[in-house]
Amino acid sequence: MLQKYLCRAAAWLEIITGVVLMIAPKIACLLLFAAVLDGVGVPLGRYAGIAVLALGTACLPSGTVPVRRAVLGLLIYNIGVVLLFVWMWIATPFRGILLWPAVILHAGIAAALLPQFLKKDSSNAA
Repeated sequence: MLQKYLCRAAAWLEIITGVVLMIAPKIACLLLFAAVLDGVGVPLGRYAGIAVLALGTACLPSGTVPVRRAVLGLLIYNIGVVLLFVWMWIATPFRGILLWPAVILHAGIAAALLPQFLKKDSSNAA
């Protein structure tokens, strides 16, 4: 039950993030990296939004999708985002006001999903 709830919450967070990136990639970039997004970065930001929206949608638990696979997809994504954003803070000047809150949020999601993924009993029962 907890696994399905965590997966659903993480999936919806990614769906909302994807929609925000598709609609307002410049604002998201400014808040995360304190950098102006222009040129090819705008469609690339929207492309990332579509990908994140698709990830969240694909990971929504349902009777036909094994929850364990959805948890794995979200776990890989969240660990990757933490690594990328920490690297951005260490190696680049792109540090927006939401960079560390995003790192903490994604690290928290990954920390919550990891034990759910590692559980031996990962049935889809609600």
